[in-house]
Amino acid sequence: MGERRSSLLRASAIYLFIAALLGFLSFATEVTVGDVASFLPYVPEGLAPASIRVVLIPVLVSITFFYATSITGALFEGELTRVIISLLYAGGFASLILVFMVIQPTNQATRGAGLLLMACYLIYFAYSILSTLARLRGQFYLRVIPGALSLFIYGQILIQIVDLYTHVPGVPESEQVALIKNVLGWGSAAASLISLVAIFRDSRNPYVAQIGDVASNYFFVVSVSIIGTLYYYFVTGAIAQVNPVVEQLSPYVEWTGVVVLGAFIFQVIRRGMMESMMTPVEAGRWGRHIQDVSTTKGRSLQEFSQIVEEFIQEGSKERLLVRLFQFLSENRASEREMVESLEGLIKYQDESPPYFSRRGTGERVEALNRERRLRVLEEAVERIMGLGLGGVGVEVKEER
Repeated sequence: MGERRSSLLRASAIYLFIAALLGFLSFATEVTVGDVASFLPYVPEGLAPASIRVVLIPVLVSITFFYATSITGALFEGELTRVIISLLYAGGFASLILVFMVIQPTNQATRGAGLLLMACYLIYFAYSILSTLARLRGQFYLRVIPGALSLFIYGQILIQIVDLYTHVPGVPESEQVALIKNVLGWGSAAASLISLVAIFRDSRNPYVAQIGDVASNYFFVVSVSIIGTLYYYFVTGAIAQVNPVVEQLSPYVEWTGVVVLGAFIFQVIRRGMMESMMTPVEAGRWGRHIQDVSTTKGRSLQEFSQIVEEFIQEGSKERLLVRLFQFLSENRASEREMVESLEGLIKYQDESPPYFSRRGTGERVEALNRERRLRVLEEAVERIMGLGLGGVGVEVKEER
C-alpha cells in the first residue's frame, strides 16, 4: 500500500510539473510554431505564424490521458479496469492527432473532421464498456444492439467527413461524391441490420447459430455490406454512369458475386451440420478428466495431497471430484450416498471478483474463496467418514 501511494505521488508530481511547463509555454509566451520549426518534422506554410500552443496542447492532452491511465491502474482492478486502461491508452495516442486537428487555425474542414473523429472515439469507448459488461454477464444482446447502432453512426460520420472535404458552396455535388456518400450510407445501414442477426448466435438451431456467429464479426459484416452495396450499384448501372469503363467488367463481377454467395451458404450449412452431428456425442471436460485420472489407481497419497492442494489454492475441483467418486465407488457406496457426500463440493463455485473495484479487492475475494474451499472440503470429508467406509487417506490442513 505504501509503495503504491509513493508511486502515485511521484507520477502526480511529474505530471503536474510537465503540465505547468507546457501550460506556461502555451499561454504565457509569444513563441510561434515557426520559431521551433527546425525541431519539427514538417510545418505547413500557413501554420508558421500560429502560437506554439497548437503543438503543445495536444501533447498536454495526451499526457493527461496517460496520467489517467496510471492512476486508474494504481487505484482499481478487475476486467473492466483493464478495458478502461486500454481505451485510455488509445485515447492518449489518438489525442495527439485529433486535438491538433481541432485547434489548428488553417483549415476549417480539418477542424470539423477532428470533432467528428473525437465523437467516433467516444462511441467506441462506450461500446467497448457495454461489450465487456455483456461478455462478463453472459448477456450477449447488450453487445449486439449498441454495436449495430455504432455501425450506423460511424457510416453517417464518414458521410459528414466526405462532405466536409468535397462540398464547395455554390457548386453542385458531383456524381462521384454522391455515389460515395450513397455507398457509405446504405452500406452502414445494411451492416447495422445484418449485425442485429448476431443476437441469434446462441440459438439451439445449429444453422441459425452459425449465421448469428458470422453476423457477430463486425469486420466481416462491414466489408460484406460495403462490397454488397457496390455490387448492387454495379448491377443496376449506377457505377457505369459515373465511369462507363467499369461496364466492361460486368460478366466477371456478376459471376464473382454468385460464387461468393454460394461459398457463404455452403460454409454456413457445413458448419451447422458439423455442430448438429458432433454436439450429442461430445464428452466434454468431465470425460477428459475421467480419462486423465482413470489410470491413477494405486498412486501414492502424496499425489492425492497435491490434488487437494490444487483445489484449495486454485479452485480446480474436477480432479478431486473424480478421485473422491472413485474412492466411494471402490468402497461400494451407493449412488445416493455418493451424491449426498459430495453435494457441497459439486455445487461449489468460487465467488468472482468485481468487474471494477479498488485495488486489493481481488486478493481479499481470493482469500475468502480459499477459506470457503477448505470448509467445503472438510464437510465432504466428514460426510464420507460418517459413512463408515474408512479414511480418505489424507488429512486436510488449513494453509495459513
